[in-house]
Amino acid sequence: MSERDTTLLVIDVQREYMEPEPFVTRDGNDLIAKCRTLLDSARAAGAPVVFVRHLDRQPPADPAKADICPELAPRCGEPIIEKRFASAFMKTDLDETLARLSAKRLVVCGLATFGCLNATVLCALCKGYDVAVVRDAHGARPLSDATVDQVFDHFEAAWVDTGAQLVPAAEVHFTT
Repeated sequence: MSERDTTLLVIDVQREYMEPEPFVTRDGNDLIAKCRTLLDSARAAGAPVVFVRHLDRQPPADPAKADICPELAPRCGEPIIEKRFASAFMKTDLDETLARLSAKRLVVCGLATFGCLNATVLCALCKGYDVAVVRDAHGARPLSDATVDQVFDHFEAAWVDTGAQLVPAAEVHFTT
């Protein structure tokens, strides 16, 4: 598959999920920095970038908390898909947006490993996309019955079992 068909999909890296206590990545509290590196690489190569933003029925007390973290601010022309369900494909125009971009391969980063990122990855695989999840650029918190490492292990194994690839951020390269 041509790298020209590759789109970076940044899911739900919003202020309300990163402030004051950030979701952690497999190797630390560096989700925004890892996503920023991927974003810079995609932009430098001219690869499409699509952002996803979750909007709850009950907005946060401070509406700006629903904004994408300012360090990752979308540029003019970069689509922002607003969703109300876990999967970014459910009742949105994400599939149509990806078709307009000729996306066949998705490089996925963001939040949350156990929620919206998981639902979106599984839906993308069902729709026939080649999916690469950036192993150290998706974030989680411990769940009531699982440590954060157990969360990562469980979901990463499920993604690989269903056909996704896991790629470290350092090995993601976009080409012009």
